[in-house]
Amino acid sequence: MSTATVELVKLHARELVRDRRYFWFALFFPFFMLGMFLGIGSAMPDEPGAPDFTQTVIPMAIFLAVTSTALTVTAGPLAGMRSKGLLRLLGTTPVGRTRLVLTHLVTRLAMVVAQLVVLLVVGVVLGVVEVASLPALTAISLLGLALFLAIGYLIGGRLGSADMATNIGTLVQLSSLFLSGLAIPLWLLPDGLSRVLELLPTTFFADLLSTQVVGSEPVHAVWSSVLVVAGTAAAVAVLAVRTFRWDQGEARA
Repeated sequence: MSTATVELVKLHARELVRDRRYFWFALFFPFFMLGMFLGIGSAMPDEPGAPDFTQTVIPMAIFLAVTSTALTVTAGPLAGMRSKGLLRLLGTTPVGRTRLVLTHLVTRLAMVVAQLVVLLVVGVVLGVVEVASLPALTAISLLGLALFLAIGYLIGGRLGSADMATNIGTLVQLSSLFLSGLAIPLWLLPDGLSRVLELLPTTFFADLLSTQVVGSEPVHAVWSSVLVVAGTAAAVAVLAVRTFRWDQGEARA
């Protein structure tokens, strides 16, 4: 790895943690939600019909880890760097635009991997995730990261305000969570609405996460979910590349 690449990774790492509000939120929000739902579950009476959150807490926490990093601390900082002229400046140096984007991705990938390791350990300790399922669950998480990073780059690559990009990213994160069946089971919703929500790519990702949890029944076939998530990620990535702006006045990458 060249010195320039290493320095770029360090630059993006500093940029990642600079806005402490969003960084700490993205880092710890999945664990906060994990602890909250586990606490609610432990307080519930142990009787037939009582809600059981043990099958959803780990998939939900992984979903939040992936989306927090891919949206909250990607879209906003990216829009902020462009609004300040940093993207345009760095893109015209010998560093090049491709290496600039790839090193930006590396820091986000490292953050998600660190969160994922902790969440998987917790899942194994709780008995929710089997050790044999760890490779598949890791691969599924990275596939979802590709999908939401593409969305994050699409948002951050177009909007001119860092705060607006961050807020829209957070809105996409929370809406996709609550409409995916993880926070609110789809069977609780009207049939017509649940059938529509089952077709969302984000729901396919949530369903993939659930397939690796002990005692969970998938809604879709695994192969179809993989194809939908991968295909959507590729399509959104192409759109993000074609619409990406390196400065406020440039229409295309």
